[in-house]
Amino acid sequence: MPSKFPNSIDDASSLYSPADAFSAKPLETITTMLVLAADTTISVESTGVGFPDEYGILSIDDELIVYTGKTATQFTGCQRGAFGTVAAQHTSGATVRANMVSAYIKALQEAVVAIEQELGTASGRNYVRKDGPVTITGTKTFVDGAEFGSGNKAATGLVRLPNTGAVKWRKADGSGDLGLALNANDRLVADAIIDFAPGQTFGAFSYPDAGYGNKGIVQIDPAGGLAVESGVLSMAPSGASPGTYQKVTVDAKGRVTSGANLAAGDLPGHTHTAADIVSGELPHKVQKDGADVGTRRALNLVQGTRVSLASADDPANDRVSVTISASQPEAGEITNALGYVPANRAGDHFTGPVDCCPHQTIGGPLENMAKHSEDFAAAVWDKNGASCSVTSNAIIAPDGNQTADVVTAVTSTPVIQQQIAGLVDGGTYTFYIWARVASGTRKVSVAIVNNAYATYLAGPTQVTLTTSWQRFKITGTLASGQTGLWIVVRQYAANGDDWTTGDINLWGSCLQQGDDPQKAYARTWASQTPHLASGLAAGPTVIAAPDSTTSPLKIHGPGSNLADSTLLELTPEGELILAGGSGTGYRLAELGAATNPSGWAGVLKVKTPAGTTLGYILLYSNP
Repeated sequence: MPSKFPNSIDDASSLYSPADAFSAKPLETITTMLVLAADTTISVESTGVGFPDEYGILSIDDELIVYTGKTATQFTGCQRGAFGTVAAQHTSGATVRANMVSAYIKALQEAVVAIEQELGTASGRNYVRKDGPVTITGTKTFVDGAEFGSGNKAATGLVRLPNTGAVKWRKADGSGDLGLALNANDRLVADAIIDFAPGQTFGAFSYPDAGYGNKGIVQIDPAGGLAVESGVLSMAPSGASPGTYQKVTVDAKGRVTSGANLAAGDLPGHTHTAADIVSGELPHKVQKDGADVGTRRALNLVQGTRVSLASADDPANDRVSVTISASQPEAGEITNALGYVPANRAGDHFTGPVDCCPHQTIGGPLENMAKHSEDFAAAVWDKNGASCSVTSNAIIAPDGNQTADVVTAVTSTPVIQQQIAGLVDGGTYTFYIWARVASGTRKVSVAIVNNAYATYLAGPTQVTLTTSWQRFKITGTLASGQTGLWIVVRQYAANGDDWTTGDINLWGSCLQQGDDPQKAYARTWASQTPHLASGLAAGPTVIAAPDSTTSPLKIHGPGSNLADSTLLELTPEGELILAGGSGTGYRLAELGAATNPSGWAGVLKVKTPAGTTLGYILLYSNP
């Protein structure tokens, strides 16, 4: 193995350990078992005391072996086939000898030569390896200089001197030395004068970079210079006149060359928050229906017909509160509120059926099954244990009449609801209602609940009320065998509703069969709509059925004891159905001759509404 120096320090692993050949110690032994070519441990009778403890050289037959350690009877860490020999198998009883081969001498020679080459000859020494103070001497009485290291220098510097040390320069004339040292305050002291003469430049002008890799070189202008007088450092004039400036101009060397006041273009665009404005007024843009009206500093609210304004300054909340109130309209002020122009239809003639619209109708998809659709104060509207109260006819409704109600929360969970029976088994029904608030917004929920009030058939669905009337709807389907349900408007915390206090306005509740079949509000026969004065018809009035299966005339009312609230109906066959009896009513059929008993002028057949004959009424010609 060659010498490790100068990359590292040699040891026994590279220089080996010599055998103690000049003593009476035995240098031979024999193997006690078979040695294979790959074995790294060799067992012998005794390693004796003549063999080196580590990195010794053995020979067995023609093979040289280097071992790294030994025990009393074994050589360990054996490197087989050393120094160009071939690792071989050896029998038990083979002779093992300690050797001092030429490779050992060669390794020592390489180490010594490496040291000599590094140190150099006496006339050309260029390297000193020393920890601690180093004294450099030479053959001359004055050492011309010393070079410390080569290549890239360490970051700590080329030369490190103690505070008491100094760097000396021999004067050009050899008359003495000039020094550079640190004083007691760790400040650099030079006993030489640094001359910044006019025209003298110390390298190219540059600036320190961000990493301080370039330390910067100072350049003194030929026409300028630095002067110290009485401890004051002075410089040449910069070109800027004395004074106070709002902005200055600086050249590439960091010198102020001119000054000026700020101009409008010097200020960047910026935004102030509302809190920054503590005095004065700012213009506001005024729009109508999204179109700009103008930009002014004040907004004037003007009262209109039947509209009054009340305002109050609220400095604590930094606002002005304006209350807008509307009075009830007078007769003649509202026209076309229902989508048509009122007119006198007397004398008009129609062919075919007359569609009387859903108003005041009963049965099928045209019927509003909700009772007292505009009177939420009625007992049919359950308030869930007085959770809310109702003020009737206090608000102008969507149709222009003052028939809308104010519903006020009494508890934090107000509920207003109505139970409705007599519906189609398993039918689909749509509940809708008109709602608003007087100011701001309010969140409530609408729902349809089964008749047992155990399961939601639809909802609860949250809706947001604003100051404008809106129509909200929800559709649910009854389970098979069910013919009743509840319609509900409520505060529902799980939806995040906020009707825990205050008022909402309701009008025009409706429950119709189907998925919103009419998309319109149908009043019920149990509504509180005022009666209209009867009209006067001159001449005959003809009511015609559209076909042979449709009744030309039906009259319904709350006084009927029939399931469909029929008071009177004229069948397509000309028979008359009247309410009464035990809930089945009577159907007056055709007139016939009396045959039994004799002597009567005739009979009037009486049937059930379904058409089953009940009996006859005898007509006597001479009472």
